[in-house]
Amino acid sequence: MRAVYSTESGPFPRCHLRQRGRVREGVCALTILFLLLPRPTLAADPFADEVVSFTPGAGAGFGADMLPGIVLGPPVGAGATEGSLDVLSLGNGGTIVLAFRDSVICDGDGPDFTVFENAFHAGGADGPIFTEVGIVAVSEDGEHFFELPYDPQTLTGLAGLTPVFSNPSNGIDPTDPAVSGGDHFDLATVGLKRAVYVRITDPGDAIPDAGNRVPSVNQAGFDLDAIAAIHACDFNVPSPTPSLAATFTPSATQTPTPPAEPIAGDADGNGVVDVRDLDRCTGELFDGDGDTVAAAAGGAVHSAPGVDANGDGRVTVADSVGIASLIGSPD
Repeated sequence: MRAVYSTESGPFPRCHLRQRGRVREGVCALTILFLLLPRPTLAADPFADEVVSFTPGAGAGFGADMLPGIVLGPPVGAGATEGSLDVLSLGNGGTIVLAFRDSVICDGDGPDFTVFENAFHAGGADGPIFTEVGIVAVSEDGEHFFELPYDPQTLTGLAGLTPVFSNPSNGIDPTDPAVSGGDHFDLATVGLKRAVYVRITDPGDAIPDAGNRVPSVNQAGFDLDAIAAIHACDFNVPSPTPSLAATFTPSATQTPTPPAEPIAGDADGNGVVDVRDLDRCTGELFDGDGDTVAAAAGGAVHSAPGVDANGDGRVTVADSVGIASLIGSPD
């Protein structure tokens, strides 16, 4: 079972935009109507912006009815001796992938991002930690993931080991690893300069933890609260090093590969033209940075050059209509 959720799906229904090779005029008219309505701008923040996929494991279910919002935004920690209920239970063997869209995780000094679960001290502040661990992996392109190193015996390097103290109600900074709680990770350990995607996998019985020994109907496995970037950078800043091989050294005779041409309609730069690009283009129209393609990377909404779907050098309603026409009908 695989469910996909997104905060960037926008107001446009996932309906058939093509029917027997023809664009349905009613859908395009509806699209233009929405485009002309004022929309709030998107403010950059250090938290995950989208649930790309969720594959629940055995015993999952708690919090699923509140997706995607329950795992986006800041953590809602409950302190040292109490686990938060603002979480999604992955289930034993479950996996979730989150994406950062308006800003991404960057490699800086020390840890670069924090994963917040709901671990807590059982029986008092000095009691043992009740753990339900998760394996953390990161990716720049959403296809090639790199697991952060961990020890299955000591559990070092896994998420779900540390209580969460940061909560919107107490003012504790979720991006300050000295006070926030949660488990911190460094991109340098896998050689990445930035990460757009974070994947968390509950290892199930492969790594026995306290949670595995407690029978549960819908609360099994790793409980995700939030993910926050400690070091964040602009979505459109190119990675200083190759994202898939940090140790790659080109030979002296190698011919440099020219940069790929933008894909018309690919407003978010992920190589695929879909409804999310339509929503990104809509936000670009109202983010106040001008209508030139050169300005699209600025403002409150950061867009890739492909947002200029018709190639006229400007970002207008015509590009939104063009993107709508490029989106194929769902199967």
